[in-house]
Amino acid sequence: MDELDLENLMRYFTLEGQLIPTPEEDAQQAQQRAEQLAAQLKALGIEPEV
Repeated sequence: MDELDLENLMRYFTLEGQLIPTPEEDAQQAQQRAEQLAAQLKALGIEPEV
């Protein structure tokens, strides 16, 4: 198994058992949240600055 495969298998959890997102997952979640907030602002008639 090469290093890339091991990287995909290793995941970290908090002491409470919650999965810690990878940097890529974290960035994707942040992007999705930003898009959701922008859509909410547009629904209120506010044009968000990008």
